[in-house]
Amino acid sequence: MSRVSLRSRARSRWPALLVVGLAACATHAAAPPTPAPQASSVAPSSPLQPPAAAERASERLQPTGLEMGTMWTFENPPLDYWARTYNFRPTQQWLDNVRLSSLKYDEECSASFVSPDGLIMTNHHCGRDCNEQLSGPGHDYVASGFYAPTQADEKVCPNLYVDQLVSIQDVTQQVQSAAPASASDSAAGAAAEAASRRIEGECETQTHLQCQVVSLYHGGMYHLYRYHRYQPVKMVFAPELQTGFFGGDPDNFTYPRYDLDVTFVRAYEQDGRTPVHPTNYFRWRAEGPNPGEPVFVTGNPGTTSRLITLSQFMYNRAFRLPFTIAYLQTQYEMLQEQARQGPEQAQRVRQEMFEYSNSLKAYRGEYGGLLDTLIVARKIAWEHDFRNRVQANAQVQGQYGDVWDRMAAIQADKLAVAPPRNAANIMLFPDAIQIAGLIVRIAQQSALPDAQRQRQFRGQGLEQIRAQVGQVPMDTADAIAMTTRRLQLLQPYVSTNDPIMGQLLHPGEAPQAAARRLIGSTRVLEPAFRQQLLAGGVAAVNASTDPLIRLVRDMESAAATLEPRWNRLQADESAQQARLARALFAVYGTTVAPDATFTLRISDGRVQGYPYNGTEAPPFTTIGGLYARSAEFQNKDPFTLAPSWASRRNAVNPDTYFNLVATNDITGGNSGSPLIDQEGRIVGLIFDGNIESLPITYMFPVENERAVAVHAAGITEALRNVYQATALVRELTGTGAGTAATTR
Repeated sequence: MSRVSLRSRARSRWPALLVVGLAACATHAAAPPTPAPQASSVAPSSPLQPPAAAERASERLQPTGLEMGTMWTFENPPLDYWARTYNFRPTQQWLDNVRLSSLKYDEECSASFVSPDGLIMTNHHCGRDCNEQLSGPGHDYVASGFYAPTQADEKVCPNLYVDQLVSIQDVTQQVQSAAPASASDSAAGAAAEAASRRIEGECETQTHLQCQVVSLYHGGMYHLYRYHRYQPVKMVFAPELQTGFFGGDPDNFTYPRYDLDVTFVRAYEQDGRTPVHPTNYFRWRAEGPNPGEPVFVTGNPGTTSRLITLSQFMYNRAFRLPFTIAYLQTQYEMLQEQARQGPEQAQRVRQEMFEYSNSLKAYRGEYGGLLDTLIVARKIAWEHDFRNRVQANAQVQGQYGDVWDRMAAIQADKLAVAPPRNAANIMLFPDAIQIAGLIVRIAQQSALPDAQRQRQFRGQGLEQIRAQVGQVPMDTADAIAMTTRRLQLLQPYVSTNDPIMGQLLHPGEAPQAAARRLIGSTRVLEPAFRQQLLAGGVAAVNASTDPLIRLVRDMESAAATLEPRWNRLQADESAQQARLARALFAVYGTTVAPDATFTLRISDGRVQGYPYNGTEAPPFTTIGGLYARSAEFQNKDPFTLAPSWASRRNAVNPDTYFNLVATNDITGGNSGSPLIDQEGRIVGLIFDGNIESLPITYMFPVENERAVAVHAAGITEALRNVYQATALVRELTGTGAGTAATTR
């Protein structure tokens, strides 16, 4: 599970840019009585107007006080809340140990130190890139797994690093005072960004650490995070893909689950020979947690959007998410076609297929939440409560009271601009139109002095791109198929009255027929024609009557108008988002958690099952359930037992707990997060959320949302009795014989 793991890599020879309007932020509160809702500033017929049923339902709701979630920062832990809720008030020493034992894993995941010899635990799907790179002829470590029984057998993961948050400093005053009080919102934002980069640079020069100025509450606070980076990192253990992703896409974002989604790596000193010996690491509680027990998740949640206004929420519902889902679906279908070409091609796109299918399921779940009447009603009730609190404070109202109406106007403009901007985006299209666009761009850039060209066209970059464009082979059938998909993507959102869309898709014309017309009438697929145009320079390109060259010239012209307009809207939205966050901070302070920023957080919860599908989901699943689920599907993919598990069936205790669910607040980026108890011991490993949890990107909590983890007992039992990784069990448990209570 990693809703931020998708790398946005399009299956094209050229970088693709998915253009969708992004809205991000968050909310969370206490709960006084809510007065009658204010009249909406959005026209009743607008897609930004919430459904009447949700409006009516909101009148019966009271905010819970947790709408902003429980992803707390370590600098502002909710000690009183924890004491009230769990009768637990951790010491500063406990918090420091937990922070220093937790890690950021590469650019997408979380992890933790779990031994005094630099052993690190994360998810199998986080460590998969390393095993892909380590694999070669005769060694597919993703499919077959990897285990190094000694440190000498461990293999370096290319380019992998982990970061440990070693200190935090409040730099709010330095950043916020970078611009004069009279500065415009955009100027103030630019000044804050420049100040942040300056502070980071000075920090890295002085400390030789990795430094990041983190904006919390969307500019309400700025904190300087200093990280110690560990590199190299070596692979120690990963199960087979069939075990680490048992159930495949059908079981992804579901529960009950039966996954051993775990990987162990080890951090080394820079010499690559000496393991790191961290002072802080999590001890191992092999028996795991009890039902109802308080547990904590530490990790780096990627992005939440809980502070967005109702109008932003509705913009995501009306356009951003459905368009994103449709785009990702077309990308996934192209990967499927490549995978069907043979085993080698399938292996090459395996990781990307996982990422796209993972993201598709996540976005579809989020979108389902935006369509849920109760979730929309809760968003309305929360916004009403927030606005009423602002109105109750004359000073805050004078400063920020208009932010919701301003934001609604921006969303209306985005709805008008985003679809035609996508239609004019050459890089959204497949090879034929991209190549035509690059021919035009090369001609334009060649006519400029080198210093004035776009970065990728400077120096040798221009000649490299020119050579690629002139020689790259293109297939007519593929070009038609891919162009058809893009037209199908755009058709529901862009009117044929739009000048560009009118050229792409004539009124009444089917997307496939339009694709045949566009590709069949151009010579851009011919290398000789491309080379001729490139040799003729800007004069030849401007004089060309080729239909595709004419089309992309018009697309470039339209983009030149739409892009600045879109950038202004983005800047205006960021400015209003910052004002909204300052309003939130003014009335709530740090009693609410900030939106996730892929920086270290700690979330509280309990191990707890939930009602689902007319029955009950148990808090734990067992290893016996793994064998049963495989048998129920006749041991067919993706429910096939790995050979190691099939052959060792009589060696494992089927009653051992395998996976579990808890009420902690997680999202993409939490993959690999440790699940710990009140003594700071590992009791599990976060790897997913259930399908009900996906809408918490926009609102927390939602009914029956749960975080899904691998149980510590299941990890221990698998290592000992399936993989016979005795040395690893001893290191984890700190026992000479590797014995621990792992069953119930």
